[in-house]
Amino acid sequence: MNQIEIAKIKVVPGIGGFWVNDQPAIQTGAEADGFFFKGAPITPGFSAIREPSVAFCIIIELSDGQLAYGDCTTVLNAGYAGRPRPLRADDLPRVQAALAAKFEGRKFAGFRTAAALLDELELERDLLTPVAFGVSQALLSAAALASRKLMARVLMDEYEITERYDTPGLAGSCGGQWEQNVEKAIVRGVDMFPQSAIQTQAQCERLPDYVSWIVKRVGELAGSGYKPDLHFDFHSSLGRMLDNDEDKICDYLSRIVDLAGPYKVYFEDPMVSGSPDEAMTRMAKLRERLDTRGPKCKLIADEWVNNPGQALKFAQAKAAHAFQIKTPDNGSLVNTIAAMQTCHEHGILPYLGGSCNETDISVRASVHVGIALGAWRMFTRPGLGFDEGIMVVTNEINRTKAML
Repeated sequence: MNQIEIAKIKVVPGIGGFWVNDQPAIQTGAEADGFFFKGAPITPGFSAIREPSVAFCIIIELSDGQLAYGDCTTVLNAGYAGRPRPLRADDLPRVQAALAAKFEGRKFAGFRTAAALLDELELERDLLTPVAFGVSQALLSAAALASRKLMARVLMDEYEITERYDTPGLAGSCGGQWEQNVEKAIVRGVDMFPQSAIQTQAQCERLPDYVSWIVKRVGELAGSGYKPDLHFDFHSSLGRMLDNDEDKICDYLSRIVDLAGPYKVYFEDPMVSGSPDEAMTRMAKLRERLDTRGPKCKLIADEWVNNPGQALKFAQAKAAHAFQIKTPDNGSLVNTIAAMQTCHEHGILPYLGGSCNETDISVRASVHVGIALGAWRMFTRPGLGFDEGIMVVTNEINRTKAML
């Protein structure tokens, strides 16, 4: 294995693939004002309920002059469910100084050795998590350049992965365009969709009609052999609307399953919780109740499961059938990899997710993680236009698989 020799590391200002939202403000009644919202934010770290996203772009110059890249971002719904607050441009000089002091002039045996140094950065968690996310991408890229291998091959070698996995299925994000983007997903033959953001009571009430419409459009636009999974992400809004009443939530979800007809349904984060332990307990009880009642559906955990180390606790509690392992929330890609390994070890479906607020650089790096570690589904991103995200993910998957 060739050593990674870092000559310089540079941090430059950038932007994310979307915007950042104060989710609790939106779910508790913030009035829409075009693309934005009226009123003041309620989550610390926000200056507006929806505001422009900030990214820190990482450039690592190797001793031979090659350049490796990574991007530091937060997720769309920053500052909620234990997630870091939005990045601030004012923090960039401090990050630059910390990274230069820790990495410049150093040699590392490989990706894992270099990434281990991220644990020593003296940055507060709100800043360390997105910084570790971006720098770990650049370190993986640097390891690939130094060894003249694909990033996926670097991971397979360093983690001693010999099993060849199937190509991950695509989980299409249809964003706010509930109808148009679903039609695109159907024609593209996406494995699972729409993952439309369900943030308000009005959207929860609209969902049954939406499901009926999706089933109708699949029949009209696709061949008889196409059987996509349907995926609905409540972002805790259903639990907020129904006061976490398990019977009412089960009745609601059962109705959606009935309307979905022949298609398997996945429900993400229907319950609202204030801590990881509460979320784990509520999801485990809901999973047991649904399994007992028998509707053909499965639960996906996202909120609260993505702090490093939480995946193991949620898996042991059988809190969901699948975990959306949201890459920015896990910080270093090493933590994402550990969460995926936990899923495999405990029979949990590893859904390698992320955020519309990521960048093309971060998404391409995560594709290599998903292929090497055997993701069940891979979230299409960045952005919420659908076309851009499915293009970035599909093309990187195809290039990587061809070279492996």
